[in-house]
Amino acid sequence: MTPVLSLRDYALHYDTFTGPVRILDDISLDIARGEVLGLVGESGSAKSSLANAVIRDLPGRVHDEHGAIKLTGEDITTLPQPALEALRGRRIAMVFQNAATTLDPVQTLGDHLLETLGRHTKLDPTARRARAIELLDMVGLPDPEAMLGRYPHEVSGGEKQRVVLALAFGCEPELILFDEPTSALDATTAATLLDLFRELQARTGVSALFISHDLGTVAEIAHRVAVIYGGRIVEEGPTETIFAAPQHPYTQALMASLPRPSDGKQARGLATSGARPAPRRGEMPPCLFSASCPHHLPEVCDAQRVRPVDIGDRQIACARVARGETLPAPKAPAPLLSPRTTDVVIEARDLSVTYGRRSLTDILRGRDGNHVRAVRDVNFRLHRGETLALVGESGCGKSSLARALSGLRGFTGETRLGGRPTAPDSAAWRARVQTIFQNPDSSLNPRHSLATILARPLRLFRPDLPRAERAAEIGRLLERVHLPADYANRYPHQLSGGEKQRVAIARALAAQPDVIVCDEITSGLDAAVQAAIVRLLRDIQTSTGAALVFITHDLGILRHVADRVAVMYLGEMVETCEIAALDAAPWHPYTEALLSSSHSVDPGSDTRRVRLQGSLPKRTEDLPGCPFASRCPRHIGPECDTIRPPLRAPEPGHEILCHLSDAALNAVPPIWQFKTSDTTRTTA
Repeated sequence: MTPVLSLRDYALHYDTFTGPVRILDDISLDIARGEVLGLVGESGSAKSSLANAVIRDLPGRVHDEHGAIKLTGEDITTLPQPALEALRGRRIAMVFQNAATTLDPVQTLGDHLLETLGRHTKLDPTARRARAIELLDMVGLPDPEAMLGRYPHEVSGGEKQRVVLALAFGCEPELILFDEPTSALDATTAATLLDLFRELQARTGVSALFISHDLGTVAEIAHRVAVIYGGRIVEEGPTETIFAAPQHPYTQALMASLPRPSDGKQARGLATSGARPAPRRGEMPPCLFSASCPHHLPEVCDAQRVRPVDIGDRQIACARVARGETLPAPKAPAPLLSPRTTDVVIEARDLSVTYGRRSLTDILRGRDGNHVRAVRDVNFRLHRGETLALVGESGCGKSSLARALSGLRGFTGETRLGGRPTAPDSAAWRARVQTIFQNPDSSLNPRHSLATILARPLRLFRPDLPRAERAAEIGRLLERVHLPADYANRYPHQLSGGEKQRVAIARALAAQPDVIVCDEITSGLDAAVQAAIVRLLRDIQTSTGAALVFITHDLGILRHVADRVAVMYLGEMVETCEIAALDAAPWHPYTEALLSSSHSVDPGSDTRRVRLQGSLPKRTEDLPGCPFASRCPRHIGPECDTIRPPLRAPEPGHEILCHLSDAALNAVPPIWQFKTSDTTRTTA
């Protein structure tokens, strides 16, 4: 049977001011009808470039392009522009990473669907509207008819991505390209969307290329996986085979950098891949990975150009594996010990953050109006050298709490620094509490060199440092975050995403803070870079004693970065505990659902999924009962809806805001079943 998508010996080079740059090379892939192929690799490996080539949207100036890209047997690289415009949306659709930038903010959601259907189908206006409503209902959006009239800013991030999914399926294409569709979403929303795509894909039989740096997500959705490095496919095969027993050294390194549910039991740390950027100019080495490969043998690996060869049920581009060798996977390092002490650095008491205002009429009539409480009566202590992780869905109040602690948002309640009442917008607080933001592209001034960026906090917070010593201190800061000192003369656009985030960390360290607030700082990074950042943060804590407030929606990383975790829902901390307590019941029902939504490539465990109903409700100022009552799978009756739940401690240091008894919480079935070497199972 003819594959839906077939690439043969495809290569792409772009022209630049300094000469041609190699983007893709020697790409040969097939996607069968109804098949999902996962494409994985680190940032810069050309995953998105491959998708752009397939949909014929090449953003650079093409120097050379050769090979074939066939859609059901037709080579689309030779099609004229009008034919390509008819092709996109009708036969090939694409789901991009950021739905907010995919959707036009001045068009309603219905306008997007009606325009696409009008361009690529022969439906009359009445039938187009009916089809649009059908599509919105198909992707699980509530009240589809009302949704047609809403604008993108009036719906949540998960709802936007559902609309983009509806657009992709709208004209019943043969192939859908997914470019990091869940990387900006929290765990429960991402899991729900993956369930939805799996259902739609099974119903329609559409083929898909699913691009992601989240290998856990790919393990859940893909039938086969292709691993790409430097624009070349280095390993391809069935998903279970590749993830259970990777054979190419690059694939092995990727797998070693991924967190697993069993890491706590096995005392396993995260390895960093150590992979250098692949050469993009000039003559290519016989093996593209040779400069980073721990198993490189010149007499074998450099004898001739290394190409993918069939070995069993997979293809591998490795000369040593091709001659029958089994290369040992990198050994996972031991986890880094926490430097936590008993000294309290900061403390929050009854901290609440409120958005919006109530008019006089609202006040007189007892109405909330637009008065929304984003954080409600939060209490916590942070100890020197400790990492407190804040987790929860988008909209649960994590970032609002971070902005309050950073002095960027007003609040009610009390904050204490070193045992003394101190306001976050005071000079004393700002000198000792620093923030690292999610997107370094937005937080680093593109017109300033790294030297200028790092010199500013030195001037503001370390005035005693002589001007003549600043340059040396900037070099030391860069080296502390594992960047060369001569990077001081570079600008942000000259760095990779991981390097920019290291600069943001160095800027926070320049003030010699007691506390660093990390707001989703690893969410846009691939697994290997994320592992390196986590190890770097632990090293910094060990040497400086700094405490971290670590906000994340990546639950897999918690065991490697956090000492304690606070689970937030509708602005409240519904559970706080030591990180080790997450491995077994008792859990708050919301924590249970979050943990079960975290995808993993752990071949030694199976995960039980808990599915939440509905979405995060509106954050009104006062809820009469439990904030989680409307979505709780363990709802026990009217008391959940009408009575505030008690804050209980089922064990020392572990607090849960829930009506369920300790016996009921302890009786919850395990989330993970761990396989042992003799194929028996243990549970947690």
